[in-house]
Amino acid sequence: MYNPGNPNQPPYSQEFLAHYRDAQIARNRRITSWVKDKLAALRASGRDKSELAFVVHGTMADPRWLDPSVDPNDRKPNWCFLGEPRVVNDSPIGLARYTSLRSWLSQWSYDDSNADGVHCAAQISTPVLVIGNSADDACTPSHTHRLFAALAPGRKTLHEIKGANHYYFGQKQSAAQAASLVGSWLRANGFET
Repeated sequence: MYNPGNPNQPPYSQEFLAHYRDAQIARNRRITSWVKDKLAALRASGRDKSELAFVVHGTMADPRWLDPSVDPNDRKPNWCFLGEPRVVNDSPIGLARYTSLRSWLSQWSYDDSNADGVHCAAQISTPVLVIGNSADDACTPSHTHRLFAALAPGRKTLHEIKGANHYYFGQKQSAAQAASLVGSWLRANGFET
């Protein structure tokens, strides 16, 4: 995705995006298969409680960060919540960069993870506040709206903070607005603050 010689450049075609997402899922499944093989080998050698940490390279390559027309919001192009995406993709930071066998299965495996926000949201029975940031450079609008839609009807509230990025970096006023929204919502729903 970051190769300037790649003929697929922003704005990306729907065909490229579909192919790219399929390739990401296939890569995830190859890692999951490797993890399961390693765990089986550990069990077979009598080390069923042993763990292995490993590095996953290139985990910060989401087309949304280069092409703001993919799941559009107010975010700036060529930027993500950790900085310049091309640099972050090869740096020591990033999602799922350092993990372990069981952590991979629990958090990152496409098929085995327990970290399915939409599935888990559907099981919540208490009131819920969802805050979306209009310039979020990590959780774009489809993410926010999928979570909100999955919540049971009734006691759910959605607010959007105009111009706010993911971590409110350099945005004291937006961070204060988010804190105020949370405090007001907690009080209105009978929670102690």
